[in-house]
Amino acid sequence: MSNGENEQVIQGDLFSGIAVSELEDKDYHFTLDGSEITVSQRVTYPKEDRAVLGFLFLMDKPSRFRIDVLVPENCTNAQFSLNDKELLGFFSKENIPEDPEFVQVTHCNDEQKYTPLRPGQFQSINFRWESGDILKCFFYYGTH
Repeated sequence: MSNGENEQVIQGDLFSGIAVSELEDKDYHFTLDGSEITVSQRVTYPKEDRAVLGFLFLMDKPSRFRIDVLVPENCTNAQFSLNDKELLGFFSKENIPEDPEFVQVTHCNDEQKYTPLRPGQFQSINFRWESGDILKCFFYYGTH
C-alpha cells in the first residue's frame, strides 16, 4: 500500500476515518476493527455551476467511522445525501438552485430545518457504513 493512499486516513482512539479537503478522484484503503475498507471518492461537474463529490463505501462488514468533508469556501450552497436521501439540507434559503441534483427530501418541518453545513468548514459525518452506501456532497456555485 503506497503512502499516498493513506495520507488522509486517520486512525486513533477518538477519531478514525477520512479527512477530505480536495475535490479530486481518490481511493482510500484501510483496516478498521478487522474489516478491510475501501472508500472510492469521485468528483463530477454535471453543470458549470456545481460539483458533486461522491463516496462509495465497500467493506467486509458494516463499520463505524467518520468522514470529514471540507465544504468549499466559495460555494453559495451545499446539500449532502446518503443513498439518494437528503442527509444535510441547504445552508442558504436564498441560493437554492432552480434545478438541483436529485435528492429525496422529506418535507416535515421545512421551516425549522437546521443544517450545520458552512462554506470553508469541515462537515463531520459519523456513521455505521454498510458496503454499497453512497454519500454525495453537492456544492453549488450559482449567484442569485
